Amino acid sequence: MAARKRNESERIDAGGPLAPETVGLLGAIVILASMIVAAFFAWKHWAQPVLEITRHQLLPENVQIPPVPPWIRSDIKAEVFRDGSLSDASALATDLTPRIAHAFELHPWVAEVTRVSKQAPANVVVDLVYRRPIAWVEVPAGMYDGQSEQAALPIDNESVLLPYADFTQDDLGRFIRIAIEGVSISGPTGSPWGDPRVAGAAAIAGILGEHWRELGLYEIKALADYSRPNAPVTTRYELCTPDGKRLIWGSAPGHEPPGEPPAATKLRLLREYVQRRGPLDEGTVLGLDLRNPESIRTALLPR
Repeated sequence: MAARKRNESERIDAGGPLAPETVGLLGAIVILASMIVAAFFAWKHWAQPVLEITRHQLLPENVQIPPVPPWIRSDIKAEVFRDGSLSDASALATDLTPRIAHAFELHPWVAEVTRVSKQAPANVVVDLVYRRPIAWVEVPAGMYDGQSEQAALPIDNESVLLPYADFTQDDLGRFIRIAIEGVSISGPTGSPWGDPRVAGAAAIAGILGEHWRELGLYEIKALADYSRPNAPVTTRYELCTPDGKRLIWGSAPGHEPPGEPPAATKLRLLREYVQRRGPLDEGTVLGLDLRNPESIRTALLPR
C-alpha cells in the first residue's frame, strides 16, 4: 500500500512546474526559431531582391560597342553611363534596350544606333555608327564655350559640331578648312551647326573626302552670289589652295540649279585636271569653274 502511494505521488510531482533551467532552454529555442523565421522573411523581402539587382546590374564592362576609331579620345561608355544615368540599370528591366539606345544616341560622337541586343546573364551588345571628322570651321578665338586655343572647330559631313576637347593643335592639318564670313553657332556639341552655309561646305568636304590632299587644296570658302539678276542671293562655294589660288565649285551638293553638274561629276573633272596638270597648289589655276565642264576641258588643252 505504501509503495503504491509513493508511485502516485511521483506521478503527481512529474506533472508539476518545470525546472527553471528547462524553462530557459525552451525560451531560447522559441526565440531562435522566431529569429530564423524573421530572417527568412527579411531575406525574401529585402536581401534576395538586392542580391538579384546586384547580380544583374548593368556595368560598363558588360556593354560591348564597336571598336572606337583613333580620332575619338573620349571614353564613350563611361560618358554614356554617366550622362545617361545607366549606373542603376538592371539587365532584367523590360525597357533596357530602348533606354540604352537613347543614351548612346545622345552622345556627340554617335551618329546612329542601329541595334541593341541583350545576352545572358547581363551583357548587352550595342551596334552603332561613329561620327567622323571631315573639316575644321574657322571661328573667332574664344567664340564657343570658352574655346580659346584653336580658332577652328571640328565638324562631320552633316555639319554636326564634334567634341573639340578630343582634338589638339596637331590635328589642325588633318582636315580641310571651311571659311565663312560672319559664321555663328546655334546648337551645342553633337548637333548640327545651324548655318546652311556650313552645311553646304560640310557636304562638299564629304564629297572631297581624303582627295583634298592629293588635289592640293586647303580651304572651302562660302561667298554670297549676286550673279543671277532678279533672283534671291545664293551661296557660291570656292576651293582654295594654301597659297590662295581659287577655283569655283558652285552650289552645295544636291542644290545645283539646272545645267550645273552634280557634285560627283565636279570631283571627277577636278581629279582629271590634277592628274593631267598636277596638284592645284603646284600649278597655275586660271578660270577653273566646275559649274562649267567646258572650262576644265579648255584648261586641259595642249599649251
